[in-house]
Amino acid sequence: MEVECKESCYYVNFIYTNWTDDRPRFIVNMTFSNQNGVGSTTTINEPILSPISKMLIVQQSPKEKKRIIYNVTTKLCAIQGILNAVPLFKPAKESVLKQSNYTFSCPLNKGVYVMNNMRVNPRNPLLSLMHQAKGIFTLMGALLEELPNSQMHPLSTYNIAGKIIRKTCGKNE
Repeated sequence: MEVECKESCYYVNFIYTNWTDDRPRFIVNMTFSNQNGVGSTTTINEPILSPISKMLIVQQSPKEKKRIIYNVTTKLCAIQGILNAVPLFKPAKESVLKQSNYTFSCPLNKGVYVMNNMRVNPRNPLLSLMHQAKGIFTLMGALLEELPNSQMHPLSTYNIAGKIIRKTCGKNE
């Protein structure tokens, strides 16, 4: 008797999305789709000399306490190296760079940066790690500007909550 094993794919179902920006200096417009897609247009109207990236991923299920999946705060120009060092994040980072004109440079130059419907591969191991039948995840983050007095000024913040849904992979995934 032969048993067929179907591979699982994982999809993001957004429950809540919110972001802020520092208009008119730093303008962010984001779009979300429940097919794992995120799009954004970011307009930077003056250079950001010392951009700082902050990201926190938290997972929570009804019967367990919150679990921190990832927590990082670093200069934007260092984030690429950090993401490359974490095999679960590297494919997502590469996808963002492939599907956009985003940059991880310091300083962050004036310009318009566009990411069109960036999708996370449904076979990405990060999604399988974050999957819990009744659990949710929260992704909170910010792009900050480090001022000369070492204070941080928020340019953009985001708060995204969702569920990771498991399905049997189809032919196209």
